[in-house]
Amino acid sequence: MRWYRMTKKMTIKEIAELSGVGKSTVSRFFNNGYVSESVREKIEKIITENNYEPNVFARGIKAKNNRFIGIIVPCLDSIITSVILMRLDSKLREFGYIPLIINTNHTVDLEISNLENLSRLNVEGIVVIATEITKEHKNFVKRSKIPVLFIGQICKETYSIVNDEENAGKLMGEYIAKLGYKNVLYVGVNETDELVGVIRKKSVIDKLLDYKINVESITSDFTLEKTEQLLYKYLKNKKPSCIICATDNMAFGAIKALNSLGINVPEEVSVAGFGGYKISDLIVPSLTTIRFFNSLTGELAAESIIKLLNKEELPKIQKIGFEFLERKSIKK
Repeated sequence: MRWYRMTKKMTIKEIAELSGVGKSTVSRFFNNGYVSESVREKIEKIITENNYEPNVFARGIKAKNNRFIGIIVPCLDSIITSVILMRLDSKLREFGYIPLIINTNHTVDLEISNLENLSRLNVEGIVVIATEITKEHKNFVKRSKIPVLFIGQICKETYSIVNDEENAGKLMGEYIAKLGYKNVLYVGVNETDELVGVIRKKSVIDKLLDYKINVESITSDFTLEKTEQLLYKYLKNKKPSCIICATDNMAFGAIKALNSLGINVPEEVSVAGFGGYKISDLIVPSLTTIRFFNSLTGELAAESIIKLLNKEELPKIQKIGFEFLERKSIKK
């Protein structure tokens, strides 16, 4: 059966009247239900005369195997999210699937709402680039028959792709400790984000403590602006020898605060981050950081959701590797 969209607006009632059939018959036609061959020919004649064109979305969204994959993202302006999303999008298209991308602006309620919306749209699978996992996320997964894959957070009720936060954090902590820093500040994020807010932070700090390093930690958010404001106030009273930030973006905020106070980086205070953005190598001084393989995350996510659709075996948790980028923001 072919599917169409109108180049001029027509209602089902108008199509039915022109075809000489009932509205319910036209509705069955568009939803791939049974209609006789003679009636089908009448309806197709009308839609041809009125310049319908193929429309895969109108056709497919209610079909059982519609080739749509829902993708929920927390934002569209994140460097990491965009890298993952672009690779995920292109790989799904290579497999013949159509991504439906929804942005939530870091709003958890909107994320849950869109999970429900995608379920009602009957997408074949859902990929969520998550900032946290709530009870509502878990409840959705438990009752939904749609395969769901999380990126960036672990949901024990389904499948997840995450960064190897533990080993990355240990490597950063050990690197700073072996350089002889004795007074380190760690700037983290809210612990509702289990991977970055808890595991990344704990791995860094535990390794520093193994070397008897004095460590203090404060909590910001993922933004440059909030981190800059927070550290501007903090640094007026205290001066650590090194600041480790949970993300590169936050490290940029730390460097701005230090510059505003006339504190030289790295001569007086060293700074490190996590992320490995391209711009991290362009700023002065270039930022010492850990880069996760985000493009690989997007590709692996596409392959994994397809495997779930095909009912193939898949590890519950897949971890993405990283590389350490030693640059100029750390004084040796």
